[in-house]
Amino acid sequence: MNINKPKKNPKEINKILVFFNNYRGLLLSIFLKSKNFEVFNIITKKFLNIDVLKKLKKGKNFKLIKNLDSVSLIKFIKKQNFDIIIAAGFPHLFNKEYLNLSTYGIINLHAGRLPKYRGGSPLSWQIINNEKEIGLSVIKTDSKIDHGPVICKTRFKNLNTHNIFQIQKKANKLFLNLTLKAIKIISKNTKLKKQPFSKSYFKQRKDENSLIDFNKSALKIYNFVRALSYPYKGAFLVYRNKKFRITKCKMSKHSPNIKAGQIFKIKNNNNIFIKCKSESIMVLESKPNLKKIKKMSEYI
Repeated sequence: MNINKPKKNPKEINKILVFFNNYRGLLLSIFLKSKNFEVFNIITKKFLNIDVLKKLKKGKNFKLIKNLDSVSLIKFIKKQNFDIIIAAGFPHLFNKEYLNLSTYGIINLHAGRLPKYRGGSPLSWQIINNEKEIGLSVIKTDSKIDHGPVICKTRFKNLNTHNIFQIQKKANKLFLNLTLKAIKIISKNTKLKKQPFSKSYFKQRKDENSLIDFNKSALKIYNFVRALSYPYKGAFLVYRNKKFRITKCKMSKHSPNIKAGQIFKIKNNNNIFIKCKSESIMVLESKPNLKKIKKMSEYI
């Protein structure tokens, strides 16, 4: 199947299947229904947001699956004759058989600018990399990861006062009309332009990747913390064989002549500071609370 070649007989898109496991897909499903589309949802157990599942249980138009390796699932999708399939924050890669299960194939809501931010955790990576703007893309899915042609895209400011949760909310909201725009473009059989060649790829972040390296600047550590805060577990440091999550911090001009990673206090100031390669961070929220540490002379 050539995903770039327009179909000879355009068909109006009405019946939509949405694959997801978080609020991006849930909000999209509700939005599409409000626009009078017929919507069915499939969610996966991998990285499942339990609150999303609870809300879905109030309705009937969904299936909970373990993964995509199910003959019965493929048969179900074929039988339903969906016009288009949308992946909205879905952690599994579709094989070639899935690409042909609907009239217009699969489109993917990718929260990253392409081709630079192919791969996993694109919102977190854009914050970590201190991008001035956050990019969002809706792409036509092919057999390679985030490789298909971009149907439409948008971007918004990466405000340094916003954490990952706030940026996710903004992205999820913008994806609603962006998806509607993509559906209209697809339904008109517009010829899509291939992505430019790029080897750029970012891996899906895991909790073990959340260890803070204090041999970096205060700015880089500040971005790292806000990129991994709620709904994620948070960036962490290990002190006296105990893990501490820093969920909120701010940059500080204090730069004492001590090693990077040393915890320190300032006279007449109850806050906790940690020396970075350049300047420091002031810890605003941590679990457990770093303020309960009595001795500050040891190094992390």
